Amino acid sequence: LWRGRPAAEDDRLLWWFLRDRRLDVTEAFQKLTHCLKWRRSFRVDYLGPENFGKELRSRKAYVHTNNDVCGRPVLVVIAERHNLMERRLTESCQMCTWFMERTMDKLSTVPPPSSGESDGDVGGHHVEDGGASEDGEVVEQALGIIDLKNFSPLQADLEFATFLVQALHDYYPGRFARILLVDSPSIFVSFWENVRPLLHRYASLADFVTADEVCSRYFEPGTAPTELQRR
Repeated sequence: LWRGRPAAEDDRLLWWFLRDRRLDVTEAFQKLTHCLKWRRSFRVDYLGPENFGKELRSRKAYVHTNNDVCGRPVLVVIAERHNLMERRLTESCQMCTWFMERTMDKLSTVPPPSSGESDGDVGGHHVEDGGASEDGEVVEQALGIIDLKNFSPLQADLEFATFLVQALHDYYPGRFARILLVDSPSIFVSFWENVRPLLHRYASLADFVTADEVCSRYFEPGTAPTELQRR
């Protein structure tokens, strides 16, 4: 099942994985099968705040109230609120997955080109789960923001970073248009050198930016995450 629905009956899901694998049917099938097995074993559909209450209270991650200027939902991560010595890896991974799912709630997936239009189509594409911007454009991808201000060895959590990369690459492929790495200190460079190869071609999605650049380029005035506006 994919989010409560048989994957084989979801044309939009199949088309998404095909596009991610550049229309290679064998690769798309293998990747989707791997994803579905993980969702079942990780019990994704049953995750909730009761599984990771302490992690959630830390506010180390949240879905931002405002979309960016392109109408994309925004998932924010505040790195300095994560502590390698205090976290429980399973709970961190569960919360990460839960926020991925909440982001997915705000996204749509267009059908294959052969699918016909019906009620609820926008520009020839049916919109699901509120995944359309104010101007009616279908929104298939989100924006990820990782605030690296005050990053230290306590945040250099390679085990969790490996899970996050796997989630982005294998379980939610191509669902993020950009990953903004904000105000990274020099100490982050060596950590990034270990993480970057795990992303494969998705590494090109990452941009090193400043908080001011995020506020001015990606958000309407006064709508950027509060942590970035205070600098």
